Amino acid sequence: MRHEGRVLAVLGVVLCAASAARPALGPRYGGELRIAVAEMPATLDPAAPRGTAERLLAFLVHEPVLGVDDDGRPRPGLAQSWSSAADGREWTLRLGPATFHDGSPLDSADAARSLRRFLRTGSTAAAHLARTLEGGDEFRGGGTGALPGLATPDETRIVLRFRAPMALPLAALASPAAAVVSSRGAGAGPFAPTTPVSARGLSAVAFGRHVRGRPFVDVVRLVAPGPDRGPGDPGGADVSASSPPLPPAAGTLMLVLDPGVPAFADGRTRALVAASVDRAQLVRRFLPGGEPADVLVSSLLLPPWPAAASPAPAGPASLSGRITLRVGSDVPASASQRVVAHLAALGAEVQATAVPAAVAATESGQARLVLWYPEVPEPGLALEELAAIADSREAREALAAADLERNADRRRAGLLRAEEALRASDILVPLARLPLRLGPRPGVHGLRATAAGILVVEDAWIEP
Repeated sequence: MRHEGRVLAVLGVVLCAASAARPALGPRYGGELRIAVAEMPATLDPAAPRGTAERLLAFLVHEPVLGVDDDGRPRPGLAQSWSSAADGREWTLRLGPATFHDGSPLDSADAARSLRRFLRTGSTAAAHLARTLEGGDEFRGGGTGALPGLATPDETRIVLRFRAPMALPLAALASPAAAVVSSRGAGAGPFAPTTPVSARGLSAVAFGRHVRGRPFVDVVRLVAPGPDRGPGDPGGADVSASSPPLPPAAGTLMLVLDPGVPAFADGRTRALVAASVDRAQLVRRFLPGGEPADVLVSSLLLPPWPAAASPAPAGPASLSGRITLRVGSDVPASASQRVVAHLAALGAEVQATAVPAAVAATESGQARLVLWYPEVPEPGLALEELAAIADSREAREALAAADLERNADRRRAGLLRAEEALRASDILVPLARLPLRLGPRPGVHGLRATAAGILVVEDAWIEP
């Protein structure tokens, strides 16, 4: 009996050790990954993403010409190499061997056609590229079909010619809106859709001819809430908002105040609102995993100067009357309730209205509470997005000068001046920095989140 007991004990230890060591065995192919999202976009067409699902789909299904690394420098996408000439005014990108999901080969004509489409979208990165590219503004305005700043010498090369040498001329190409699609609309991302996008979700299979190789999981399913499942119910998903969120804390929870409406026309009133929110308490009590935010752009992208104490609002100021607060669907309910309480404490009657994340990010209103991620995780382009929201001429002028500054330290100083100009108006009020509100269940490995709030799935794998 003792011998049998000893054998069973040893067997138990071996099994426990095998179970504990299983993740260390490394990635494996196969399986299905179910991801719960709050809402689905209406289309798979490349666009500047505004919500969690749009950002996820942008790099699940599509692939841009280039990406950017953590410093905003180019990294390979469909283009595997690049070089400059004419003192940085001309850049040649060489495409690697690539194929669309429908099996058709991808060449420079497809990339050029996609970039021309991109230049005429509402994307901030597209506006930036048009402004800097030879003939870009004229083409973007629709006055001409000529675009001298874009050429395709052969099937593998794209040549971009800029008006002047720029600090980071290729960063705009990393926008999800600049993804390359075939003439029939097929993408070239790591997963190929097998069902149309619908309000209930989407299914996609691993694409074996992706430029970075086949993903590990066989199938990815995006699942949105339906009549049988509430917004907070993960529905058996492998990745959901009910699991611990994925770092880094790069999303900015931001209050946007419209100076065009009487309630916020006075800058002193906006400053009063900005100073009223106890950011440390907001994070500590209502936003687990978050960080208080005094600046607009995450320090992951733009390390700030030491923060100065915010001056008290000058002169009398008050907040009264009825205010409509539009709250994006990806904003935690606890945070929106706390912000409503702060506004009410100042004397306003607040009506909070939940809207899709894309609506909160793009449509104007008295006040909006949004979770903002940059379209491209590069500080200059991120600040351009914010300058467009705030309609800040001072910030735009600082950014235009920084565009031409190729010295890294002087460029950073110019970007920080633009960020200070944006905060000084109190139109954009940063409250907290949040991680991506999606996380994997135990047994799912290899998922990561980027500084642009994108869930990268291609390296994910599931324990057997």
